[in-house]
Amino acid sequence: MSGGSDPAVVDVRSTPEVSEQQAFEQWEAAVAQAYVPLVVTPVRPGEFRARIVQSRFDDMDISTVTATGQHISRLPRLIHEPDEPYLFASITTQGSGWLEQDGRVGEMANRGLMLYVSSRPFTAHFEQNWGVVAVQVPLSRVVRASGVPSDRIPTAVRFPPEGAAGIVGRFFCGLAQLQQTAPDQAAVLARHGTGLLASVVQLAAGETPHEEAGQALARQHALTYIQRHFADPGLTVDDVAAACSVSRRTLYRLFEEGDDGVAAVLRRLRIERALALIRTDQTRPLLSIARASGFVSERQFYRAFRREMGMTPGEFRTEYA
Repeated sequence: MSGGSDPAVVDVRSTPEVSEQQAFEQWEAAVAQAYVPLVVTPVRPGEFRARIVQSRFDDMDISTVTATGQHISRLPRLIHEPDEPYLFASITTQGSGWLEQDGRVGEMANRGLMLYVSSRPFTAHFEQNWGVVAVQVPLSRVVRASGVPSDRIPTAVRFPPEGAAGIVGRFFCGLAQLQQTAPDQAAVLARHGTGLLASVVQLAAGETPHEEAGQALARQHALTYIQRHFADPGLTVDDVAAACSVSRRTLYRLFEEGDDGVAAVLRRLRIERALALIRTDQTRPLLSIARASGFVSERQFYRAFRREMGMTPGEFRTEYA
C-alpha cells in the first residue's frame, strides 16, 4: 500500500467458532505479515481481541494496534541476516507494559515513545488491554539520516510525552488518525516522518541534529503550536515564532516549501474548523462561525473561504450543509 490509499485493517478475535488458540495463531501470522516474525502468547485465558490498522508510505509504515494482554518475543531463531532490519518507534496510547532489549527494560505507558530494532532480540509484555501507535522505518534510512550508528540507538528507553520526543510522538499519533480520514494529506506529512525520527535518535544519543532533521523537528514544533492556537483571532506569526524560540525569518524558512507557508497553514486550519461548524450547525450565524474559527472579521472570513473553497460560506452552506 502506498500513501494516499486506504489503510489495511486486520481484526482478529476469539468466538464460539474460533477458539482462543486459533485466534492467537491468526494473530501471530498477521503480526508477522505486518511487522516481523514474533512469538505471541496469551497471559491469561479468556476472550482474545486484536486489531491492526496499518498504512504504508514510501519509506515508513505507521499503524494503530489494540489488543488484549499478551507476551511478545522476537527470538534469535526468528532473526535472519538477509532480512532488512527495521527501527520501530511505539507510542503507548492505552494500558501499560514493558519492553526489554539490549539489557535495558523500559516502561510502555502514558503516551511515552520507545525505540527498538528488529535485528536484535526483544521482549514486550502487556498484562491487560493495550494500544500503541507503531512506526516502522528501515534502520539503514534512520542511520543515514541521523548519523548515529545502529548500536548507539537508545533502545528500550522510555521518552516521556514532554519534550522533543513527545512532539514527534504526537505527530505520529495524529498522522495515524489523519490517514483514516484524509490519506492524501497524510501522505504529504509522512514525508517528514523519517527525518523526525532521526532527530529523536540524535537527541537521545546526545548528538546535535543534522540541519535537515533539525528543521523537520522545529517545523513540527511550530505546527503543533499552530494547531493548538489557530482559533485565537489574535494569533500572529510573531507569537508562533516566540513560542517556538525561533526568529520570524527562521519560521518563514521552515514553511517556505511549496504552498505551505505559515499563513497558508493557519488559514487552512481555520477554514477546516469553519467547514465543520457550517455542516453541524445550519442555523448558526456565519459571523459567529468566523469568530469561533479564528477570523478577526466577517470580511476576512469570506475572503479566506473563497480563496480555499472557490465559493462563499453562504454558497457552501446552501450546497453542502
